[in-house]
Amino acid sequence: MTELERHIAKLLLDNDCVIVPGFGGFMAHHIAASYDEKSHIFLPPTRTVGFNPRLTMNDSVLAQDYVSCYDLSYPEALKRIESEVDEFRQMILGEDGGHELCGIGRLYALENGEYDFIPNDNGITTPATYGFQAFELDALPATESAPESAPAASAADIRKTEPSPFAAYSPIADAAPSPAHNEEEEAEQPTLSINIPVKMLRHMAAACIVLFVMLSIPSRLGDASTGTTSQSAIDAKWLYKIMPKEMTSGKPESLVASEEAAQAKADGQADESDALPHYTIVLASRVSLKNAQHYVDKLHQQGMTEASVCRYNGFTKVIYRKFASRAEANSALSQLKADSSFADSWITEIKTERQTINEKSKMP
Repeated sequence: MTELERHIAKLLLDNDCVIVPGFGGFMAHHIAASYDEKSHIFLPPTRTVGFNPRLTMNDSVLAQDYVSCYDLSYPEALKRIESEVDEFRQMILGEDGGHELCGIGRLYALENGEYDFIPNDNGITTPATYGFQAFELDALPATESAPESAPAASAADIRKTEPSPFAAYSPIADAAPSPAHNEEEEAEQPTLSINIPVKMLRHMAAACIVLFVMLSIPSRLGDASTGTTSQSAIDAKWLYKIMPKEMTSGKPESLVASEEAAQAKADGQADESDALPHYTIVLASRVSLKNAQHYVDKLHQQGMTEASVCRYNGFTKVIYRKFASRAEANSALSQLKADSSFADSWITEIKTERQTINEKSKMP
């Protein structure tokens, strides 16, 4: 096997046409899967190769493969292909039974100087059809026709089958049906199958667990003397949190009211913490929230535990302490500026009327 044959076989794995300059072109064709009704065999999809001696113009596919494989320039690759094509011609002419082309097919040299190519019956190996094999599958038998109705019994036959009035009476034989009759009745009884989705079973299991927990937890009873009952000890709001979203249509009013009250309480506490106008030292401004939090964590490690992240009007700042007067803020700022890393810090006043930051550009 020559290097030229190896390159042709490799390129045919991913290309439908590989042209050998000055010799001819090898073209791959896709054959779809088929079924042979006579032999009852399913044939897998394959690729077969044909040869056209008139396709001799260079399409650079083979040349580029030589360039990348042997690290040659394009003219050097063309010269090498030309020399290998001459050797390939001599090899085909020297073999009387034709030349086997790398499992693709067999080339024969004709008397008129042309070539005849016969592809392999199994086609060529390709990644898309690798591993597919033919298999045999017998056809299903034709459905049997209904049996013909039995001819009407004659009077003599009926007379023979009728029991004699003088025959001994056997209650066991009359009461017990034959086993064959029982099997026929069981076969005739219809069957019913029910398909329940797994999702529905999960919801039913969750509902059963919740019902079991509610029934197992006792509730406080009311005072019989007053005729009133106290509120149940079971908080039904947690049911909304554990039930699947598909089974809830919205938040209960009690849960919404409690959330609103908690939010109002948190807002009130935030307002009370900033109830009075105060001054603070800005260590960094117009930074991202992630960078500001990272900077605050670093300051906390250095002992500046009063540093925090502040967001006003869409801007993120890192502030340090809160002062009732500007004089106190100036004194603290002077101490901070002793460290060169806080040389760009400044004082700002926070007013609570609109909860905005009024940045003072003047330095003390």
